Amino acid sequence: MTSYTFNEFVTDHKSQLLRADVPDIYWQSLHEKLSAKLFDAGDYFVLSQIHYTDSETGEIIDKDWDLTVSAAGVSCSNPNNIFLVDHAWTFQLTNIRGMLQANPALVARLLNILSVTEDDLSLDEQIGLLLRRIWKYVKLYQLSTVFNPESHPIVREDFWYVLDEVGSSIQHSDKPNVRIAPILYTQDGLCYSVFWPITDLKQGDSVTVDQVAHVTDPDRRPYLLLPWVEQDFSDQSSAHNFIFSNAFFESHRSIETQPLEVDFDLRSHATSGCVLKVYTDLSLIRENLTNQPFTLTDKMNEADIVWLNYHYHDFRKLSTETPHRFVNQFPSEAVLTVKDLLAALSASPKAIEIAGSSGDVDIDGKTALTCAWYPLTFNLVYELAQFVAFFQRQECVGYGSSQQGEVHFCSNSSQCWRICGPDFKLGTDPLGHAPVPEGNKNVWIVKPWNLGRGLGIFITDNLSQILRLVDSVPQIASCYLTDPVLYYREDIKNWVKFDVRYVVLLRSVRPLELFAHKVFWLRFANKPFSLEDYDDYSKHFTVMNYREEDELKQVHHTDFISQFERQYPNIRWQDVEAKIHQVLVEMFEVASSEPPPRGLGACRQSRAMYAVDLLLEWKRCGPITTTSSCFTIQPQVCEVNFSPDCTRACKFYPHFYNEVFDCLFLQKEVDSLQRLI
Repeated sequence: MTSYTFNEFVTDHKSQLLRADVPDIYWQSLHEKLSAKLFDAGDYFVLSQIHYTDSETGEIIDKDWDLTVSAAGVSCSNPNNIFLVDHAWTFQLTNIRGMLQANPALVARLLNILSVTEDDLSLDEQIGLLLRRIWKYVKLYQLSTVFNPESHPIVREDFWYVLDEVGSSIQHSDKPNVRIAPILYTQDGLCYSVFWPITDLKQGDSVTVDQVAHVTDPDRRPYLLLPWVEQDFSDQSSAHNFIFSNAFFESHRSIETQPLEVDFDLRSHATSGCVLKVYTDLSLIRENLTNQPFTLTDKMNEADIVWLNYHYHDFRKLSTETPHRFVNQFPSEAVLTVKDLLAALSASPKAIEIAGSSGDVDIDGKTALTCAWYPLTFNLVYELAQFVAFFQRQECVGYGSSQQGEVHFCSNSSQCWRICGPDFKLGTDPLGHAPVPEGNKNVWIVKPWNLGRGLGIFITDNLSQILRLVDSVPQIASCYLTDPVLYYREDIKNWVKFDVRYVVLLRSVRPLELFAHKVFWLRFANKPFSLEDYDDYSKHFTVMNYREEDELKQVHHTDFISQFERQYPNIRWQDVEAKIHQVLVEMFEVASSEPPPRGLGACRQSRAMYAVDLLLEWKRCGPITTTSSCFTIQPQVCEVNFSPDCTRACKFYPHFYNEVFDCLFLQKEVDSLQRLI
C-alpha cells in the first residue's frame, strides 16, 4: 500500500488546521499520530475523580473527572505535544433516544464519563438522566455537501459528539492552558479531536479549556457559559428592543426593490376577457390549471402572470417595465414567512394593540411580551440574555405549573368547552373536563429561522441543551404549548396533538383583501400527548408527510368537524373557526400596518397564497362563577408558509388552482373561498 505522505496530509487538511488555529509546528506529529492511530495522551496525563462534598455533613453531593499532567512537563514548543482524542458518541438530533436504547453499553460508558453511577435505574431511566446532564459535554461539527449547484448549492448537516474519557475530563477555565478542535481525517472519513498546549504545563497542573472560545461577543459569553458556570440572571429584563428596529428587519435579508406607481389599470386588463398567459415553475399548477382565460407559457418574458416557487425581489422593475404582469408574491412578505420576523411582528406594540396580550409579561409585571395568538418567542441571536432571564425567572416560580389536581374547573357541564363527550372522558373529574397535562410547563420549542417541514426543530425544558444547540444555526425559542386541545384517535384509542392548516389568499394590501379556503387540512401526532419524552417526534410533532417511518393519519375536514363536536359536545366548530379567521385577519392587519421592511409592501401587481399552520390551546377564561366557563380556545399561529405544498389539495379538489386563480386574478367570487376582509 502506498504510504500517505506528510505533503498529501497538508494538502488535504490545511484548511481545517488553519481554521482550528493548530500551530504548524504540530502538523508533522499530528500526521504521524493520525496515520498510526496513536492515542498517547495517557503517557503525559492522568485521570482522577473529584468529589464535591456538603460543607456541613461531608456527604458527597457531586463527582467529576479531572485531567492532570503526570509527566515532568508538557511544553507548547515541543512539536510532539499534540494529542488525539476519540469521540465516544456521535449523533444527530433526530433519534437520540432510539440510538441509546439500542446500545446499553454506550449508555453505561456515557454515564461513567458524566461521573454518574445509577445502577438501580432502568435503562429508560438511565437514558432520561443522561439526556438531562449530557449537554455540557456535547460539541458540534458541521459537514457541508454539494449536491446540485443550481437548486441546492450546499446541504449542511450537524453532528453532535461527546469526547472520550480523556477529552471529556478537561475542565472549563476562562484562562485555559489547552485548545481542542475537531479534525475530519480524510484517510478513514472519521472525525477525531486534537488538543495541544497554549502555555507550558508542569507536573500536577489541571488541563483546562475555554468551552466557549468560539464566542466573540463578550455580552453573550456569560449566558453561553451557563452549562459550566452557574449564574442567576432572573432579575434582568426580558423586554424586546432590537427586533422592533429597521436594522433588524433589514439584517441578513435579500435586498428588495419597491414598486413605483404606474398609470396602468391592471384590474381592468385582467378582467377584460383576454387570454392571460401563465408562467410557472410549479408542476402542480401546470397540471391542474385548466380554466379559461388562463393558458400556460414556457417563456417568462411573455407571461401576464408569473407564479414562482422561489423568491422574487425586483418589484421596481416589475412595475416600470411590465406593469401588466402579476407575480405571486408581495414585497417584504418575509415578515410573515420567516420565523424570526413573524415572531418580531407578533411581539410588536401594534400586534398587542390589535390582538391583545398573551398574558406573558416582563419582570415589571406590566410590559406585554407577545400578542394573544403567537407564543412568547425570543430570538436567540439577538435576545439570548432576555430569553435566559425569562427562563430562569419562570423556573423559579414554576411557569404555568398548575397540576391536574390543583386546577379548578367550572360546574357548567352543559356549556364549558373543555367538557369531553361521554365516550371520551379522561381523568377523574366527575363532569368530564379534559385534564390539564401534568409536568413542567417551562418547556420551549426551538426552531431554525428559515426551515420548514419540522426540520431542525427540538423541544426541551433543559436550558443547557438550548444553550449548546445555539451553536448550530440561527434560531428562535418559543414557549411550547403545554395544554393544547387534543383529538381522540379511534385507531390508537387515545388523545393526540393535532394542528390545522388554512390556505389564505392575499389579493391586496391596501386596501386589505384576504380570503380563506373553506377546506382546511389536519395533521396528527401518532402517539398520545404528554409532557415528557420531548425527543419523541411521534408524540410532539404532527408533520408526518416526509417521514417514511411514521404513519400519515388523514382525516377529511368534514369528518373531523363531526368527530371533534362529538368529542367536545359543547363546542361548535364554526365558533372555533370564527376565532381562527379573526386571528388570520389580525395577523395580516399587523403585517400591513407598517411599510417595508417592517411590514408588507403594497403592490398592485402582487397576489399571494400562503398556508397558515395553527395549534389550538386551552386558555383560562378568568375567575370561575356559577355562570362562567373555566376555559376557552385560543388559536396559536405556528408559521406562515410561502409556496405551500398543495399536492393533497389538488388530489382531493382538482379545481383547487382554478379557483385560486379565479379569485386572485379575475376578482371572482368563489364558493370554496370565504372573504375575511
